[in-house]
Order: sequence, then structure tokens, then C-alpha cells
Amino acid sequence: MHKFKILKYYSKPEVQEYMARIAKNREVVGTYLSGSYSKRPDILSYPRDVVEKVKDGIVAFHCSVERWKNPLALKPELSEKELADLRAGWDVIIDIDAKAKVEHAAIAAKLICEFLEKDYGITPGVKFSGRRGFHIAIAFEALPKKINFTETRVLYPELLRAIAMFIREKLREKILEELIKFEGGVAALVKTVGSISELSPFEFLEIEKDWGIRHLFRMPLSLHNKTYLVSLPLAWKKLDKFVPENAKPENISKETFEIKFLDNKEGEASQLAIDAFEWWNKLEKSQKSVSEEIAEEVQNAVKLAVRVHKKIPEELFPPCIKKILSGLEDGRKRSIFTLVTFLRNMGWGNEEIEEKLYEWNSQNAEPLRENYVRTQLKWHFRQKRNLLPANCGNDLFYGSIDVCEPDKICELIKNPVTYPFKLLALSKKKKRKKRRGKKK
Repeated sequence: MHKFKILKYYSKPEVQEYMARIAKNREVVGTYLSGSYSKRPDILSYPRDVVEKVKDGIVAFHCSVERWKNPLALKPELSEKELADLRAGWDVIIDIDAKAKVEHAAIAAKLICEFLEKDYGITPGVKFSGRRGFHIAIAFEALPKKINFTETRVLYPELLRAIAMFIREKLREKILEELIKFEGGVAALVKTVGSISELSPFEFLEIEKDWGIRHLFRMPLSLHNKTYLVSLPLAWKKLDKFVPENAKPENISKETFEIKFLDNKEGEASQLAIDAFEWWNKLEKSQKSVSEEIAEEVQNAVKLAVRVHKKIPEELFPPCIKKILSGLEDGRKRSIFTLVTFLRNMGWGNEEIEEKLYEWNSQNAEPLRENYVRTQLKWHFRQKRNLLPANCGNDLFYGSIDVCEPDKICELIKNPVTYPFKLLALSKKKKRKKRRGKKK
């Protein structure tokens, strides 16, 4: 898209005013034609700031899920407590991204909006992401001020993750059913993505459930820096009639600026938040015994591993980790979490992990920005608690990005970190049997 057309689009007063309203108390980050991001932190103070940044080369705008008391005070080195003190609130953003067809994302988005309105009386905002997805939004004001005597503003990202997971699981079967109906059968649906590891709606689309600190999403009315389509606010009841051509800048109508996004009544999502919070707590309790079992197994196995290796070498890694390390097309961001937590549990030092992550990133089909990788590494290295990668059954981290290729040892474990230790234990057992056989 020519720079003149980009400037002409952002010069519309209605576009500037809408974006400036959303930007209030948020960190705002621009994207250049090259795909690189502008310096963080930054803000939009006035509507005219939009066009001034476009003159400096910005073509797309992202803003934070979190609202801040002073966005310009944000720094990578801030502790979790300092960030919590600076956080004024956060919004519920459900990010839906289709793997093959935008229609799949539209089906999921409409079902989620129906669920929110019919079951909870919530009026959700929805917008096209600019490519193959949609963002569903509930403003912070709609949430209860406290849950279990804790201020909701400090329950980020835990409560947002709980709400996203709650919605995913409530609608899992319904979304799959509608996708099959839309494509005319299971075989036709599977054909849209080539192959799947299980019959799950999340083989065909992703519903984000792992929002992190200072996470960004594309601003309403921003252009997408690759498709140059508008991140268009929509009436959710008309989602099934949406086609990407509607989001071309020249097709934007006056009615678009009247569609509300992140505009909810106070407390209208209170019951949703409470239900999701209670559901999440029950889920965590049921999984706690499994996590404790894994942690105990790792702790015991490390003693064996340390006697054999100072650190666990790559040849002992499970198939999924080896495949991730060979480079990815999808799932790069979430795989940073997998790799760092895995390597730390393998006895790798921070410098070794950092070197391996940069080497891995260079092998990805489209490498992540070095600044993004660096920020994620800093966060992980600050953590005092021992984090584990997601369990093997977690589709989002393994199956959905086609890295789950289990072997016989995989059948004996629940988490990738136990694979090398199980392998070493079995190897030691075989050696003992051989020695016994020779003595006989």
C-alpha cells in the first residue's frame, strides 16, 4: 500500500478520535513497514498524534491489554510488584485466530458472543483482527472490583487466562460441531489444514489463553501492516456475513465509527468472572496431584542425571523439544516458554539458554524480533520459582503446532521434562540386566 494512501486513511478525524479514545491509559506501540516495532513505552495523548506517528513511518498500531496509571513509567526491569502497583486495570480480550479460513474464526467469535450475551447478559465488543481472526472485548469496568477479597486489577493475567480457558472449554464441542457443519463433514474440515493429531476445534483455530505482562493487541481501526486491511469494529450478530473485503480502507462506512468497542456497563461481567475463577480453582486442584507427581519425579531423577551429566545434553531431549529446536512456522512465541522452562529443568545455565534461544530463533521460518526474545528471557531469568513446561496433553503447546511425535518413552511420561530422566533410568536398568546376564 502506498504511503500516501496510508496517511490519507489515518488523516480521517473519525479514525483518530476513535483510536485516541481506546488509547487512554494504555501503552501504544507502532509497527513500521519493515515489521519492526517502535520504541517502548509510548502513548497516544491526542487524536492528532496518530497522523504524526504515521508521518514518521508507522503503518499499524497496537495497544496494551492492561491499563496503566502512567504507561510511560513502564520498564523491562520492573518487578512483578512494581508492575502490579502501576497497573490500573485490564480488559478481557479474547483473541481468535484461524489457521486456514477466516470463516472458521467468525464461527467461533459468533458462538462466544452469543454465549456471553445469552448466558451472562454481557454485550461484547468485537472487531476483525486484520488478517484471519477476531478480537472479542469486555471492558475492565464490567468486572467485579474484587474477587475473594482481592482487587481484580492485580489478578492479571491469572483471571484473564481463567476466563479465556473457561469460555474455550464451555464452547469446545459447539465450535467443533459448527465447523464440521460449515465444511460439510469431518473429512472436508480436516482437509482445510492438511492433518490433525486429534479431532478438536483448536486444530483449526486458536483462542488465545496465555496473555502475558505488557501484552499487546491490534488497535481498533488500525491497519494491518501486511494485509493493509482495517482492524474493523463489527456488530457481532452480522459476523456470518463478514468478508475481508469489508475491511478495505476505502470500504469503511460512517456506521463503523458508531460501533462500540470496550464499552460495557459496570459489573455486567461479574458473574462470568466469578464462575471462571471458581472453575479454574477446581481445575487447578484436580491437576495439582499430577503436577506434584511430576515435580517429585523430576526431583528424584535429577539426582541420577547429575551423576551422569552436569547438564542434560540435547541427544536426550524428547521428540517435541527436538522438533521445536529445529525451527517453527507457528507457535514461536509460546514455544519460548516451553524451551526456557525445559532447559532450566535440564540444568542449563542462563547464558547457555540465551545462546540456544537465539540460535533457535534464527532457524524459524520467520524469526521473532530479538527484542521480544530478550524481554521474554529477562522475565524467565527473574523467576525464583521453578516453572515446568506445559504437560504433554496440552494441545496449544504441542499438538496444534505439529511438534508432538511421541515415541515409546513418551507413553510413560506426563511432562517433557521427565523424558530424559526416564530415558536414563531405563538405560541404567538395561545395563544392570546385562551385567546380571553376564554373571550367570
